[in-house]
Amino acid sequence: MAAGAILFALMNFFARLASSSASWMTVGAVRALIGAGVAVGVARLRGTSLVANDRKAIFWRSLFGTAAMGTTFYALSSRTLPLGDTVTLLNLTPVFLALLAPVVLREQTSAAVGVALLLSLGGVVLIVHPSFSWQGGPASSGPSAATTAAVAVSAAFFASIAMMMLRRVGRTENPEAIAVHFSLFAGVVMTGLSLFDLRLPTLRDTGLMIAAGVCAGFGQLALTRAYTLELAARVSGMGYLAVVTSALLGAIVLGERPSLAAIAGMALVVVGGLVVTFIREPKEE
Repeated sequence: MAAGAILFALMNFFARLASSSASWMTVGAVRALIGAGVAVGVARLRGTSLVANDRKAIFWRSLFGTAAMGTTFYALSSRTLPLGDTVTLLNLTPVFLALLAPVVLREQTSAAVGVALLLSLGGVVLIVHPSFSWQGGPASSGPSAATTAAVAVSAAFFASIAMMMLRRVGRTENPEAIAVHFSLFAGVVMTGLSLFDLRLPTLRDTGLMIAAGVCAGFGQLALTRAYTLELAARVSGMGYLAVVTSALLGAIVLGERPSLAAIAGMALVVVGGLVVTFIREPKEE
């Protein structure tokens, strides 16, 4: 999951850069289709089947995953929030999982995990609060900071449902099959949406979209494997590595310098993620 989190952080970074000339729908479509190609290639190397055994479960995982992808790329395309802050909101998924997994998946969640998620949520508040007054460009260049934040939180919610479905479908399907079906489904949907905002991306942005797709393809396989092996609430905690990675890339490359409050928030997020990762859950009776 750690490798997947870093790869998705790189995807987020490349996607934000690519959206300067390409629509978020186009960026999403390229990401999905390249991700499908990566999954097919890995499946051939490993000799695994791409046939879906539980098509209904695969469909629901793909549907919510596509909703999460679309809202994610919309939020990333906005310049009204720094990259690190946007990615932090996108990584509220563990909070939603902690609330939903015990009910939907019947997975036990310890008090330590609850404390860890509260720490991470406190970190999110510290990171996001200064950003609502952050001026990242002209007001007419995109959605408001509040709109971007709301869409990013929606993406986290959709992702939490997709991850629960992934946890369930992973019992009967291999990671490559899940990734291929999801990526093709998302690719068709995002390609259809991109027809409403056709733009010719620059050569630079085309390369960035391809890089985002490759990172996402391998990241998807790592994430899928992680969720099939471990409890959903704990695995999702490692996703917070993407927050730190994205914030560093934003600061170094994009010049988005974090405030002291944001740095403190990132520290809380990391501590919460580590607690979720290393504190063992109570064994089921």
